[in-house]
Amino acid sequence: MNMSDIGKLLSDYLITFDNLSKDGEKKVEEEKNQWDLNSLIVCEENWKIFITASFESNQLKAHFATKPEEERAKIFKFGVACIICFVRCNFTGPDFDKETEEFLNQEKFTSMTFNKLLSVNNEDININTKFPVLLVTAKYIFEGCSINSMVNNWWYWRSILIHQQILDELSPTLLSDADRLYKHFQVNFNLKGTLKAVHDVEVAQLYLLFRNVSKAKEHILSASEILGVHYNLVGIMGKRTKHQTKDLPQLALNVTVDEKPGIERIEVGELDVPKNIPLNDDVLLNSIEFTTSGDENIANTNLEQKLFVTIVQEMLIAKPQDELQTEELQPFIDLILNQHNTYSVRVVTLLLRCRRTVERSLSQCEEVINSFGRDSPHYLDRMADAFDTGMQPIWKVESQHADLLLNVGLVKNALDVYLKIRLWEEVIVCYTILKMRQKSAEVIQEQLNANPSVKLWCLLGDATDDVACYEKAWELSKKRSHRAQRQWGNYLFTRKQYDECIPHFEKSVSINPLQSSVWFRLGYAALQVENWQTAATAYRRYTCLEPDGFEAWNNLAQAYIKIGNKRNAHQAILEALKCNFDNWKVWENLLVVSCDISNFSDVIRAYHRLLDLKDKYLNVEVLNVLIYNVCNDINDCEGQSSHRFLQKTRELLGRVTAIYPGEGYVWELYANLAPAMLLRAQRLQRAYRGYTQSGWDKNPATCQQVLYVCVKLAEIVLENEISAKDTLINSIRLNLSSAVAAIKKQDWEETRELVDQVSAQLEKIIEKIKSDGSKTNST
Repeated sequence: MNMSDIGKLLSDYLITFDNLSKDGEKKVEEEKNQWDLNSLIVCEENWKIFITASFESNQLKAHFATKPEEERAKIFKFGVACIICFVRCNFTGPDFDKETEEFLNQEKFTSMTFNKLLSVNNEDININTKFPVLLVTAKYIFEGCSINSMVNNWWYWRSILIHQQILDELSPTLLSDADRLYKHFQVNFNLKGTLKAVHDVEVAQLYLLFRNVSKAKEHILSASEILGVHYNLVGIMGKRTKHQTKDLPQLALNVTVDEKPGIERIEVGELDVPKNIPLNDDVLLNSIEFTTSGDENIANTNLEQKLFVTIVQEMLIAKPQDELQTEELQPFIDLILNQHNTYSVRVVTLLLRCRRTVERSLSQCEEVINSFGRDSPHYLDRMADAFDTGMQPIWKVESQHADLLLNVGLVKNALDVYLKIRLWEEVIVCYTILKMRQKSAEVIQEQLNANPSVKLWCLLGDATDDVACYEKAWELSKKRSHRAQRQWGNYLFTRKQYDECIPHFEKSVSINPLQSSVWFRLGYAALQVENWQTAATAYRRYTCLEPDGFEAWNNLAQAYIKIGNKRNAHQAILEALKCNFDNWKVWENLLVVSCDISNFSDVIRAYHRLLDLKDKYLNVEVLNVLIYNVCNDINDCEGQSSHRFLQKTRELLGRVTAIYPGEGYVWELYANLAPAMLLRAQRLQRAYRGYTQSGWDKNPATCQQVLYVCVKLAEIVLENEISAKDTLINSIRLNLSSAVAAIKKQDWEETRELVDQVSAQLEKIIEKIKSDGSKTNST
């Protein structure tokens, strides 16, 4: 099949409405008429084979295999209608009309446990999920009713994404299915142009859902390359506040798009989408007012906007959550919202912005929630982008709204929302804040009496602190519930029973390894009991799921150090610094570990950074190792000559001696780096002055250090051609004679041998001075 045939087949069945300009309205209306979903859903004939087979997967596959291609195409279209309707009632709104709702509420559907058919890894779908029969039917069709392998793969991929969205926990089984489909697609199909870019964005969305940043990033870059999209953050003069009189550099996003053959760029038309609520802040402007035009960016197509939405979501996962991240994300969000958007793009972007200003976020969340119930825009217009924007189920948006209410102290209002969407963990939190914790146990017990489940038993344990509830949940799950073991472990962890909680956490992650919070707590508990290997494994797995966790990287480095794996510790510390560049303790860890593994480049870099952060910092042990290796040209960790760091080491020691001008040992080290004899002597004399401060001769250790410096000074005089008239030789003679005289008075046993050595050298220097003087007189 050639690309034009594939393109037509995909456009017929994928239902993407990137072209929503006025020129495309007629085409879109024709598509809407073609997909009369209500008629497809309420058609008894379409459901007959599923009811007859009691929704048994193998029977349905066998049935599909006997049908001719034309009939399978009709069944496949019914499967697409089912998943679209499922997305409509659970993600985008509005609700079904009365006829469709009554049809799907018939006993032949309600009598079957479709929730259980969608349960994976012993984890049920969210209790708020409406009409799960639609997703079950769609998945069975995409698995067994093949009309074209590429189309099947694509819709099955979408069904996995939607399926994961309605689960409360990440599913290893669904991730495995996604990886299998991904490999199949890579091997068997070769999409190009716009279709390839659409596919890249959808693949990136699913992998972001599973927090696989590297794979998501790969497809984001691929889509950017195909579409010719280039972007970078730049500084543009402008005003951020209402009272600002002087223009200051403001962060903005510069976007350029190359013209690519076969890539048609059609702007998005105006649609009925949720309003962008103004900020209404007493200080901040609604948006930055740029002095020079910040609107030089061309209007982006729908696909380009979805690409930017995906980039923002990737940055939220991959970068540390701090003020800098917020500043970097805002230009992307502003770029999208300042253009015409499709419904899903607008909703997702507004909800991403809701993380910033609480007051506007509340109003904005309410506006988005209200839009779910409106008749406009058409439900096909809404769901066209649901698969490649990260559109969340409606109850998650309501949960985000409740979280905002809780953050501003409206606990009872938040509690009402949590009760409505049956988010029992948050219900417990609210009742605890209201000092009515017993009430949460009563509410959960009522639910448990009506419909017992593993999750409810775990929640009852959380509400009552009764460990027997976790045991009951574990037994009820036939010893397969990661949640039961996780909550059991959490119960012990909060009571600092670290030895006891570790086996429960290990069992939980062995069942479901995608639980980042469990890996983190397992690592922490293992650190507390000094189980370094378990701690390293746990933190390593956590950082794979949450790459921006500063504390985890730092703790991983600590565990690696304890087990003697310093090279891996070094890498972990570098990752920690990406998350928190200004933590001096991490830089100190990098300094010490880099020194241990002979990474002298990082030793120098870390030392400079410590001086930047702390103003004063002295670690003579590290400086000693660095200078010894550089001066003796010992190979570094890369097997290369460390002598190449000589100049940078000199610069570092110059900075250190400027900060610590009275530290004798630092000057002694600095002398080793001197390129000339005279400079070496001067630095050794500075070391001498540093050591011989008040009371130095009362300490035998200091006396030894002074004598060592005297030995080095004497060697300079005796091993080099220095004239007796040179002030240096007389200066050194005075240094030696003063030191010997002072130390002899103390008569330390530890210094007697050195005193004798320096005394002998002093005599030779005096003889040299006399000899040079005699020669001069005779001449």
